Amino acid sequence: MGKYIRAVGLCPKDYLDREINDTLSGGEMKRIEIATAAARGGKLSLFDEPEAGIDLWSFQNLIEVFEKLGDVTQGNIIIISHQERILEISDKIIYLKDGVVDRYDDSAKIMDDLGMNERRTRRGCVVAGAEGVTCNG
Repeated sequence: MGKYIRAVGLCPKDYLDREINDTLSGGEMKRIEIATAAARGGKLSLFDEPEAGIDLWSFQNLIEVFEKLGDVTQGNIIIISHQERILEISDKIIYLKDGVVDRYDDSAKIMDDLGMNERRTRRGCVVAGAEGVTCNG
């Protein structure tokens, strides 16, 4: 578990024996949840709006965590989010509109279609968004 705690930007010695309770910040809780999911060793991890309830600083760290996580787990990651900045770390995007898949393509193609040209990719990341929101990939 230590390597997963480290991968999410926390020091294992500070968290391995620590009780999970309200003394942890929202960002710490999210990181521990992500590390726990990664430690399960599945080839597919699904995160539904992992950024919900965390502050802006923690959000940037969360993006960095997901960038590293694919390498640590050697698995695929699906992130469902309404946050456009998560789009930057994806390989593929599924764009939902009215509850139906409107588009599915490489991140570069979707981002070009949406007028967003800068991107960083991570193998195995896919993010879907909701109607009226630029989908995150």
